[in-house]
Amino acid sequence: MKKRQPFNAETALRIYYAYPNEIGNTELKELFNVSGSSTVAAIKKAVRKLMAEKEIKVWNPRNVDTKTVYEYAGIDIAAVERSYLKMKKLGLEAQA
Repeated sequence: MKKRQPFNAETALRIYYAYPNEIGNTELKELFNVSGSSTVAAIKKAVRKLMAEKEIKVWNPRNVDTKTVYEYAGIDIAAVERSYLKMKKLGLEAQA
């Protein structure tokens, strides 16, 4: 990505754990908070380039590797999870 985009921690965690292997257009739209198909296509193209460099394959050719998507987006899922759990423990509301 050209610059880091804000994301919803709860959404990022849910998608990461619900789809540990591959994600498709619906999940990409939700994770990146986009609606346009061309934007999703551009994201998938960049992610597939990273996947090719790492020799990662997917079962469904319409999907992309979940971990590679998060790497592309600069989302450190362990750090997000720690922060999210800490906020919950402190009774703080996460910002959407």
